[in-house]
Amino acid sequence: MMVLYSQATARPLLVFMDFAVNSNPQGRIEIELFSDVPVGSRRFHQLAIGDRGVGYRLSKIDGVSKDFVKSSGVSRLSYKEGDETSIAGGDALGQLEAEMELSKHPHTESGLVSILVKDLTPKKTKQRLVAYQGKLISVEENLGGANPNGTSFAITLRPAPELDPSNLVVGRVVSGLDVVQQLAALPSVKANKDSPYFKAAKAFGDKRANVAELGFGRPFGKVIIAQCGDVEGQ
Repeated sequence: MMVLYSQATARPLLVFMDFAVNSNPQGRIEIELFSDVPVGSRRFHQLAIGDRGVGYRLSKIDGVSKDFVKSSGVSRLSYKEGDETSIAGGDALGQLEAEMELSKHPHTESGLVSILVKDLTPKKTKQRLVAYQGKLISVEENLGGANPNGTSFAITLRPAPELDPSNLVVGRVVSGLDVVQQLAALPSVKANKDSPYFKAAKAFGDKRANVAELGFGRPFGKVIIAQCGDVEGQ
């Protein structure tokens, strides 16, 4: 296991996150970043320190379960819409996908931190005619919502091989895993995927079922990353 080191002190690069539930402090975790996934680790570090005003501070934890907790991350990678981002890997996820192909860090234990790179959820599409260079051409339009932007992340609480095809592991929790366990135990929206009504609605393409599914595991309370940054820079 290769760890990312600070150039200033040659110590492992650590970031911290302080969590709050309904404005009440919940505790701190520290995350050690891996050096053999340099783009993903540098990306996570930049988001943790809030590089150029873009970062995880005040982001929500919007999914909890016995297997992992997750955050949807940030909505965009630049402070102003349309600006070029300085975040490692940029808006395109090709470099992160390449690191996934070479990754030696499957989700085999608790405390692993990974960012969502690929959305494997089946999406509906439709063909649409658009004008291009004086001709009408057919293009495929995605009806399933936005693709990942490489900022959503998960922290495992047990082996989670279901994340291997979609997430890139960038580090591990070295302090405060009990805080993550407390978050995972918070009251949340029950995942009723086995309900016959839900299954029927999904089978018939009822949009209400898709909306309901997005809320599965969402904590009833407001859970946020109240503060985050570089441990060494405190």
